Amino acid sequence: MTISPTSGLRQRTCRACGRKFDYPVKGGAATRHHCEDCVAVSAETRKILERLSSRVTQLENQLRRQQEKSAPPAA
Repeated sequence: MTISPTSGLRQRTCRACGRKFDYPVKGGAATRHHCEDCVAVSAETRKILERLSSRVTQLENQLRRQQEKSAPPAA
């Protein structure tokens, strides 16, 4: 989470889709954890999306670590 220097809003990442969004926006539907698009999705579907998003992030991190391990050392 980062605070925007111009608007003072907090930059958040949606737990379901991973999109960055500003929170709180006056009159906006977004919550602390979900962007405006994902708030409109049913809670059951959001829960599944959160688990999938989390797993994708884990796999990306594992892949990145493996690539760093196997990379030849810089001279």
